[in-house]
Amino acid sequence: MINFFIKLTLALALIMFSGIADAMEVTAVNNFTVSRYLGNWYEIARLPNRFQNKCLPPIRASYSVDPMDTNHITVENICNTKDHHLHSITGVAYFVESNNEAKLKVTFVPKILRWLQLGYGDYWVLYTDYDKVAVVGSPNREYLWILARAPNLSHEDLLAAIDIAKKQGFDSSKLIYNYPG
Repeated sequence: MINFFIKLTLALALIMFSGIADAMEVTAVNNFTVSRYLGNWYEIARLPNRFQNKCLPPIRASYSVDPMDTNHITVENICNTKDHHLHSITGVAYFVESNNEAKLKVTFVPKILRWLQLGYGDYWVLYTDYDKVAVVGSPNREYLWILARAPNLSHEDLLAAIDIAKKQGFDSSKLIYNYPG
């Protein structure tokens, strides 16, 4: 009988602690300054995703204010492919709540189809110092990127970025690294 209660207690503890990461809320940067975030960022690491399967480093994202709509940000993602071609795709992002809070929606569907509001994904800046490193993810923890202003990042800065992601419940054991850190 005691054995049963020990097993039951352990099982309940395991269930309780396995839900802690899911219970943690993913938070975006408050007091976000979009003008400081604009420009080029290099992908240092990411969680696997289907739309980057063919990408090889260097993988770069360039952010600029959309000249047609200053409430939108133009996003250009550029990478090398496995067959040695340069791949580029341009999309648009907009702030979900206010431009002070780094919660954005982004899409890369063709402009002619964007009015359908299909193909938009969450792009939340979870941390940035604007000059060196940024951690970007989605509130469901399906997507995560560690970005840097240069194609390399010190080991200490990489570990700090990973720690930021872990504290918000992301599984860093699945990260794909583009550069040694």
